[in-house]
Amino acid sequence: MTVSKRIALFLGVALAWIGVPVHAAYPDKPIKVVVPFVAGGITDAGARVLLDHMSQRLGVPVLVENRPGAGTKLGTRAVVAAPNDGYTLLMTNSNLTMVPAVESSPGYDAQRDLAPIGLASDYGVAIVVKIALPVRTLHELVQYAKRNPGRLSYGSAGVGSGTQLMAEHFKHLTGTDIVHVPYRSTALAIQDVAAGTLDLTFDGAARPYADAGRVRVIAVTNPQRDPRFPDVPTVGEQGLPAMTLVSYLGLFAPRGTSPAVVERLNRALNLAATDAGVRSRLAELGMTPRGGSPAEMVRRVSAELAYYRRVVEAAGLKFE
Repeated sequence: MTVSKRIALFLGVALAWIGVPVHAAYPDKPIKVVVPFVAGGITDAGARVLLDHMSQRLGVPVLVENRPGAGTKLGTRAVVAAPNDGYTLLMTNSNLTMVPAVESSPGYDAQRDLAPIGLASDYGVAIVVKIALPVRTLHELVQYAKRNPGRLSYGSAGVGSGTQLMAEHFKHLTGTDIVHVPYRSTALAIQDVAAGTLDLTFDGAARPYADAGRVRVIAVTNPQRDPRFPDVPTVGEQGLPAMTLVSYLGLFAPRGTSPAVVERLNRALNLAATDAGVRSRLAELGMTPRGGSPAEMVRRVSAELAYYRRVVEAAGLKFE
């Protein structure tokens, strides 16, 4: 046995004896994080801010892979099927819990198939209309839609997506008839709202379009006013408190990932969420940084699954 092999064997025995895992070197290669949306949307933008900081903390590249499609199901399924070695992760939003509420067989179980790492942030969604639409408030939108049943159209991130659930929930609450136009992402839908070829959408990254005067934000789903749109009343202020919805940005690993790996990633995520520079950049996106334990993320997923299932059942919504 060579001297180097003897040293390695000695170190391995010593580490095991004092209770330190022999594989404590994680991570020792790049980590891939699947974002099940196209680049440019609020989930993608927030993920990149956080993951860039996590990369510095972890000492390895943390690379985003955008895998949109099927209302976020394609990207989510890819992570569920990935090895549980900590090198393929999922960063997603409330679509993870909305999709199972509207589709009986989404191809994954949000509670069983993923190991939550932590909650990164919360954010509300804006109700956005094209400039040519003669409405400036939620009440005016509802009244216009009722006078023109079936003539307005809204865009979503696809059939069975969270945006479709929000829009259909809105239609149920207001008794309006608005036609669904599915896209691969709301980032693509809002482009058509800005171009004037789509009437409205529900989007978390509308500010650049609103600042440029290309779309009009008429309401936000936050409990309080969004700092990006201080003059825009919330849905609650406009008489529709049941539309108050807050999405999350969370990090997940495949089921069975080592608790030590989950803890390492959670620590890096929490450090990112408390960094002043990261918090400032997230605030510009309309996100409220959070952080917390994997157990808290488990509770968030469970509560949202129950909530959205109640919404779907109460409204009798069908998406398949």
